[in-house]
Amino acid sequence: MKLAQFIAIAPELILSLAIVMQLLLIALKRSQHGIAFFTMSAILLALFAHYPAMTQVNSAVTPLIYVDVFSLTLKVLILSCTLVAVWVSYGYLRSAVEFHDEYYVLLLLAVLGANILVLANHFAAVFLGFELLSLSLVGMIGYLHLRQHTLEAGFKYLILSATASSIMLLGMAFVYGATGELSLAYQVPGQQNLRLLGQAGLVLIMVGFSFKLSLVPFHTWTPDVYQGAPMPVTLLLATVSKAAMFAILVKFWLVSAIFNNETLQVLLLSIAIASMLLGNLLALTQKNIKRLLAYSSIAHMGYLIIVLAIQSQQSVAWALKSGVFYILVYILATLILMIYLAGRSKAHGVHDQDDWRDWQGMIWRRPAHGACLILALLSLAGIPLTAGFIGKFYLFTVAIENQLWGAIAALIIGSGIGLYYYLSIIFCILAKPPVTQCQTVAVSGGSFTISHTTVMAMLTVIIIALGVFPDILASQLMFQSEQIPIIFNEAALKSEW
Repeated sequence: MKLAQFIAIAPELILSLAIVMQLLLIALKRSQHGIAFFTMSAILLALFAHYPAMTQVNSAVTPLIYVDVFSLTLKVLILSCTLVAVWVSYGYLRSAVEFHDEYYVLLLLAVLGANILVLANHFAAVFLGFELLSLSLVGMIGYLHLRQHTLEAGFKYLILSATASSIMLLGMAFVYGATGELSLAYQVPGQQNLRLLGQAGLVLIMVGFSFKLSLVPFHTWTPDVYQGAPMPVTLLLATVSKAAMFAILVKFWLVSAIFNNETLQVLLLSIAIASMLLGNLLALTQKNIKRLLAYSSIAHMGYLIIVLAIQSQQSVAWALKSGVFYILVYILATLILMIYLAGRSKAHGVHDQDDWRDWQGMIWRRPAHGACLILALLSLAGIPLTAGFIGKFYLFTVAIENQLWGAIAALIIGSGIGLYYYLSIIFCILAKPPVTQCQTVAVSGGSFTISHTTVMAMLTVIIIALGVFPDILASQLMFQSEQIPIIFNEAALKSEW
């Protein structure tokens, strides 16, 4: 490998070295403060390493890895979410009975797997990243085994994730048997040459991705795992895992020509429509905020995969811009809610304090927190002057350009249903607090620090700024003709690497 190739994957090399160093630190001395500080420093260094990596865009690093603008953008988002997760975990785990040094090793392994997924250009890299991310999350979900529902959530995720991995691996084997190739950029010389075996393999691969993205009908694990997992792990599931799986699904769909057939397009849109409607309907009756967010994420992922149902090469740049913008604003709103929940919860408790009815009157007791939560919920609902509205507007535009009338109807109906339960929580926050609750808040309110409020406020300002001035970010995400990654360029797909 040349120096330029090492620079292109410098963030992943830093994370890999940091994992080895973590193991050495744990062997020498256990220190919660030390391991957390080292982990945060490694993530920051990996983030800074993206600056020189930007000079190596549109380059193949071995047949397994391909670096492009889209991948680097998603990696920066993933590492930023991980940085927040480390910060939240440090405060959350201080009261844990279990040793938690290994927790940070699992966290870096998970983010390394996510980065490999985002960069993958080969089935082998996809499976490596998929398993590294999944197995690390299994360990993190069940890490605080003394908490209620934690082991149940861990076992459920382990079994179902292993099943999804097996199905996806079988699909890859079918595709390899039909094409003789494992590269995502493989072009089928005539769609009719892809036999039934290969088409079955594509469907099985879609099943594996649908599980990780919590798409209907492979969504049933999501609320139980979200509820049972420790709060920082739920944050990772809702942000890092979703962003990584969205990135690799985009690559599968837009890079590999074998996915370009009418049957798979219909299947994709059917899954998207079912996820939009069912996810919002199931969220209506939820009082547990983590379960509500889980069902809400099903609907949001349904909205998001609209960007994959494009009909022409000319729509790729706009679809990529819309997808990245939407996943960003969804993650920002989710982070605000998760940071607040983590601040109220304790790792040694039998469960997190996650009933949104306990938020009654928060705007009067804690105006800053209440305002941040209200704006985050309004963004998730897609109300104007928030980034969520702009994100849905972009998706709506993509759907109109490609004449996806069924998806447009589901997007409108699903957003209307979602508005009901988001407003229910907002009305609860704005309601007058009960007297008994006012008396207990003064005792239990000490779990928050100034840093929680500061971070929530910063994220809220970003949501409002992107809602009022979306071009601040949108102009940066606009992939011009010279910026479109080579793997999305039809002519380049036919060339040698």
